[in-house]
Amino acid sequence: MRVLMLTSTLPRFDGDMQANFVGEQAEAWLRAREASEITILAPHDAKAPLREERGRLRIERFRYMWPKRAQGLAYPAILPNLRRNPFLLGQLPLFLAAQARAALRLSREGGFDCIYAHWVMPQGLVARWLSQRTGIPYVLQTHSSDLAVFAKLGVAGRAMAAGLLRDAIRFFCVNSGQLEVAEGFLPAAERDSLRAKSSVLPMGVARLVEADPSIGGADLGTIGRLSRKKGLDYLIAALEELHQEGLQPRFEIAGDGEEREALARRVNRSDTRFLGFLTGAEKEAFLASCQRFVFPARAHDGDVEGLPVALLEALMRGQPVLATQDTNIELLPEWEAIRDHVVFVRDPADLPALKHGLRELLAKHSGEGAEIAETVARYRWERLIEDYLAPIEAALAGNGG
Repeated sequence: MRVLMLTSTLPRFDGDMQANFVGEQAEAWLRAREASEITILAPHDAKAPLREERGRLRIERFRYMWPKRAQGLAYPAILPNLRRNPFLLGQLPLFLAAQARAALRLSREGGFDCIYAHWVMPQGLVARWLSQRTGIPYVLQTHSSDLAVFAKLGVAGRAMAAGLLRDAIRFFCVNSGQLEVAEGFLPAAERDSLRAKSSVLPMGVARLVEADPSIGGADLGTIGRLSRKKGLDYLIAALEELHQEGLQPRFEIAGDGEEREALARRVNRSDTRFLGFLTGAEKEAFLASCQRFVFPARAHDGDVEGLPVALLEALMRGQPVLATQDTNIELLPEWEAIRDHVVFVRDPADLPALKHGLRELLAKHSGEGAEIAETVARYRWERLIEDYLAPIEAALAGNGG
């Protein structure tokens, strides 16, 4: 099978802070199917090469602005960039047109059997346009709040979303809440059909760093891009209050992003440390040594979490975890089996509840969650990839592919 993957984000260079779940999925696919070839089409950036060849994986990057340093829409992510600088919205039509032209060129060269669009907005638009012109069937994948963007575009946006969902041969979403959002775009009579071709699956874990509490790391840790939806402002506020109450855990934050300076200004007395973006041995040592992990996500202005892969990794390592409702951990099929091992706080803005949760978490010790590690081990890519490939292959066979 030859596959064209469309995405709006991909690591630009070794050590880039961009999450690589698209690349990791492609690599897992190629390991599982030796006859497959995958081309990933991603936006270009001044720091990235235009083309890369990695055996059966090919990466092509499209330019959408000249000079190349003017390309400011895609990285680190489209929605946060637009909130920070609304004038970037003017680059969106150019982005879509450039991606569509590049996808059409590649489809004429590549003889693809399937188009896989990561994010319904904007890649779903390109995938459907390309499918209508070439006859190549397409698969949709929603990750967080991308599908909800269509609801903000009125009647036309809702009709557009309905068409995208209707014409896709397969639909993947990382939690069941996203599937409910998708169903809302379709008439009641069509919702069963959408459910029949949908799968609720998170992105997988490519490589698991084992926990090593003997290293003596931070009492609490978290990792990810520092954006508003991560809820770290609430966590720091809770830790500041706990410090005044005599509880002084060391909290380390691995990652960087648009909120770093604002978060740093919130730290007064608590032992909160910003480690920056970590790679290689430094990242592995951090993941292995943290005694407990905290994921206080809270949706912000329509920007929501899908399901943090770092949360799954911590559960797989058996590290105690605090998670909030907006991590969507409740929507995992395994939730009932793991809920007693997770400190769950519904809303991190409820500081008394968050402080209570932190006290409960700090009473737990690394390794206490070891019994649930196997329960969530199915989300390692070497196992999870078949849950993606089997329905895609069945849909292609049914489509005459």
